[in-house]
Amino acid sequence: MHTAEGNLLGWGHYSAGSLIAVRMICFGSPAPQADWVEQRVRDAVALRDSLDIDSDALRLVNAEGDFLPGLVIDRYADTAVISAHTRGMESLVPRITDSLAEHQPGLRVYLRRDEHFARVEKLAIPSGYIRGSGDGIAVIHEGGIPMKVDFAHGQKTGFYLDQRANRTRIARASRGRTLLNLFSYSGAVALRAAAAGASRVVSVDSSRAALDLGAESARLSPGLAEERLEWVQADVFSFLEDPAGEFDVVVADPPPFARRRSELEGAMQGYLSLFTQCLRRLSPGGLAFFFSCSGAVDRVTFRHIVAEATLRSGRAGRLLAELQADVDHPVSSSHPEGEYLKGWMVHAQ
Repeated sequence: MHTAEGNLLGWGHYSAGSLIAVRMICFGSPAPQADWVEQRVRDAVALRDSLDIDSDALRLVNAEGDFLPGLVIDRYADTAVISAHTRGMESLVPRITDSLAEHQPGLRVYLRRDEHFARVEKLAIPSGYIRGSGDGIAVIHEGGIPMKVDFAHGQKTGFYLDQRANRTRIARASRGRTLLNLFSYSGAVALRAAAAGASRVVSVDSSRAALDLGAESARLSPGLAEERLEWVQADVFSFLEDPAGEFDVVVADPPPFARRRSELEGAMQGYLSLFTQCLRRLSPGGLAFFFSCSGAVDRVTFRHIVAEATLRSGRAGRLLAELQADVDHPVSSSHPEGEYLKGWMVHAQ
């Protein structure tokens, strides 16, 4: 890639159809070394090995955060799930797979094709195993709790690894309390909270398949009292319209409301409405955990949204802790847009 004056700017993967025209591999000269992708994969894996993460499921490669733009790799027990978002990275999948196998011989590798990027980038490789075989399901352990992950059909690569540390905080706060878990997906928050001693956990999601997967995971822990876990298939906003019932802890982790800046205004109103309703269902002295994974909503804006929702709810609220993705989701100092997950822990009187 060159500047308008003809000077070499750097090297990257070009995409004619994407809003991101070039994803930079390196700046300046010389050209990347022949084994640059293998070296960066090794470096990313070595970093995770040093983090002492309490799980056999973690993000091995976080795109720009590991200087591998357009590449995400998540490991679920004995399976690595690769998601390539550009044609340039897709062409390197065989080399990436070999690098992973060097680190962990016997590792199964599954390619999860993201259909959005497939359309934009004209990706060619379908989803499926590219090393080993299986049924697309893994059983992982987080905080000592077994959970099922459907990486073949679930959202993203099958699980929300970025919320691991936040789930630990929520679980500790839920001991002996009731918990409302909104946009619960496959119930990782519910399982962690129940295992920590929550007295009742209600998980609400629109996907029956996701809720059933959560119920299946609960049965993997014989000591987990299933009667404390409720799985409700419903639209979250419709569910919140019924004012009956308060909870000591409320968690709201919705899907992205704004992927582009043009959607920001609508997203802000959506978050305000959601969080205000959540606070009205919170018991006096309760705790709320609010999240946004919308890239177009920055941290400052999100803090204002949470504060405004607290005021609109009529509750005296306190912002206790700002929350973010766990440590296996690094953000490059030159790519602040990679810091997509934002959250707040809120106390309401």
